[in-house]
Formats: sequence, structure tokens, C-alpha cells
Amino acid sequence: MNIAVLCASEDSIYKKYPGLNVFDKKRDARTFTGQERVIAHPPCQQWSRLRMFSKDNKEEKELAFFCLEKVEKNGGVLEHPAGSSFFKEAGIFNKVVSVDQFWFGFPARKRTYLYFVDCKPKSFPISFHAIEKKVSELSQKKRSETTAQFAEWLINCVRL
Repeated sequence: MNIAVLCASEDSIYKKYPGLNVFDKKRDARTFTGQERVIAHPPCQQWSRLRMFSKDNKEEKELAFFCLEKVEKNGGVLEHPAGSSFFKEAGIFNKVVSVDQFWFGFPARKRTYLYFVDCKPKSFPISFHAIEKKVSELSQKKRSETTAQFAEWLINCVRL
């Protein structure tokens, strides 16, 4: 089963996996018209707790609604950081699952909300290792990376 990954970074880990139809900034996610299930990582700056410090970008903000529409139509998962106002504004906050990307090898605690449609995780990995860093101590690039473990877990959730 092919999976579309919407709003991936240009150097996304998803590009290393076969069977994924990856849309990054160059391959504009809004051009996706397929029927395959979706893993969506819409930009979060306009929705995050620190949105007041971001440059207003209406097109970028609307990508979250585009991604939600594709996930709801095709099935899949939409990911956004904990504290994102998107889920509340979209009226789906009570349907999200909260995970910590530290469980998947991220170097700091990074709470994340997931909205699943027609799929769900079989299990949740939990790490008992000590968290040694804070997200604020990481570079901007590192803060937005998806680890291979998290990507594989999301792929498996959507494929099952």
C-alpha cells in the first residue's frame, strides 16, 4: 500500500522508505490528489504556542486544513505539536492521541498530538531513559526533525 506524506521537510527521513509518495515544499502538498492514505506534518508555526513570534503566513496556515481534509477523506494520521491550537479550531481536539517523540528516539521531550482516521497504533513504545536535553537547546532544524523510529511507527500505524 502506498502512503502519501504531506508537508515533509526537504531532507525528510520519509524519502528513504519505498512505497511513500513524499510531498515537500518543492513538490507542494496542495498538488496531492491521490487516493492513498496520508501521513501529514503540516507546518506548525502559525498554530504553535509561540505563534505570536512567527511571520503571518495565511497559505502556510491553511495547509493544516488541507491536510486534515486529505486525512479524513483517505484515512491516515495528522501530526502537530502539543499546544497547537489547530485541533481545537478544527473541532477535533477530543479525538487526538498524545505521544512523546522521546519514546521514538528524539533527543528531548517533545509532546505531539496525533489525529488518526481509519487506522490506529497497535502499541505505544515507552522509553524509561533519562531525558538529558530540552527542545529549546536544539537547533531549529533538529527541533523539527522526525526520527526514523517515529516515521516507521507512523507508517506502520497507517499500513495496518
